[in-house]
Amino acid sequence: MAGIGFQLRRILGKGDIGGPVGAIVSGIFIVAGPWLISVVSMALLPFAFPRFGFLETPVFQTTIVYCYAGSLSLFSGMHHHFTRIIADLVWEGRHGEATAWMLRFSALAVVASAAISIPVAAFSRVDVTGSCLLYRVAIVVLFAAVNIGWIVMLFISLLRDYHVINLVYGLGMAVSIVSALALSGRAGPGGAVLGYASGILLLDAVFMLVGVVRFPPVRPRNGMADFWRYARQYATLIASGFCFYAGQWLDKFYFWATRGTVVDGISARVYEAYDILVYMAGLSIIPGLVYFMIMTETQLYTDLRHFLFSLNHASWTKIQSAKLRMTASLRRELRDQSLLQAACSLVVALITVRLAPAGLARTELWLAFGSAFMQFTLLTLLVFLYYLELYGRAFAVGLLYFCVNGLGTVALYALMPDLPAGASHLAAGFLASIAGYALLCSSARRMDRIIFTRALRE
Repeated sequence: MAGIGFQLRRILGKGDIGGPVGAIVSGIFIVAGPWLISVVSMALLPFAFPRFGFLETPVFQTTIVYCYAGSLSLFSGMHHHFTRIIADLVWEGRHGEATAWMLRFSALAVVASAAISIPVAAFSRVDVTGSCLLYRVAIVVLFAAVNIGWIVMLFISLLRDYHVINLVYGLGMAVSIVSALALSGRAGPGGAVLGYASGILLLDAVFMLVGVVRFPPVRPRNGMADFWRYARQYATLIASGFCFYAGQWLDKFYFWATRGTVVDGISARVYEAYDILVYMAGLSIIPGLVYFMIMTETQLYTDLRHFLFSLNHASWTKIQSAKLRMTASLRRELRDQSLLQAACSLVVALITVRLAPAGLARTELWLAFGSAFMQFTLLTLLVFLYYLELYGRAFAVGLLYFCVNGLGTVALYALMPDLPAGASHLAAGFLASIAGYALLCSSARRMDRIIFTRALRE
């Protein structure tokens, strides 16, 4: 993302108001595009559905949430695999091959989505108005559309054109909302879900088309051999991505199973007392993600390139100076974005407290917002470790997060069943972030020796 981050950072430096606003909006779409579509639709559609005669909003909302939860939990490793391949291709200027891999991974996402969602849709209990078959088909289409969307979203940073990004996302969001409303009254939940999926499919198709036009696909030099080579070489990177993104959902799965209620018409369960708070807390980290992409990541990229250049072209004294500059920048950027995110989280939390229903648990609210803040901090630390190619350390941190929010949740709430939801997630994010920060700082201080040792091994 550093490429589009530099572009947006330059736009922010311009004097006119239009450029910076467009850059910020584009940054929001890039870091949270599919998520933002779900946010807007989930906020607007419940109020609009009754006017179209659709009264099964909980079925629609639960389907969307389960789709995104399943997608991020099961496909995050694939996202890291894809990103690692195209990162090398972009670095070497082989953009056409990157486009080819985008199309290949999209096809792989479709096949994997079908293999997972078709059995789930076929054997799940469904008793909704309209066609139950249409609802089952809509689940499969939506799951595939979302999984293609993540791949395409990772690819769009190559476009470096925020006007196109904003336009396409706006169009996809509008089509999702309008189609969901239009089909809900006629075809029930199946129509609503299929209409929502149509906007995502349109977004996927347009971004693919733009990518193919900008960077016509070129057959990869090594065919599919690179797919398996990268899978073996970067196994810890792929595993760390899975642990982080799947790990953040483990406590939600637990509470759905143990405290949740069954949604009428389908077999899924929800725990609204916690789900709503997690939803709001998730929104609060978007400003921090945008700041990270435009400011933190671009600064890290600049300092890291300067340090790597010094290894080959400078004296020992200048190498140490470049290393100290990089480590100081890491700490400074982490501090600045943490302060920004803490302020944003606090503001959104206070607004939620003021606007929330009287029965909303205040303890769980603060736990949810604290967990979201630590999750954002952990994500930043993992990206820092990725930049330094410390994949083994990133995996160790991600595994700690996964285990504490998985097995830790089961153990903690078995011992203290009345404990408010969110405590285990907060503990997982805090412990993993402490471990990640310690590993990052200790590794950064020895980065020159680590790189020279790698070179000797090769």
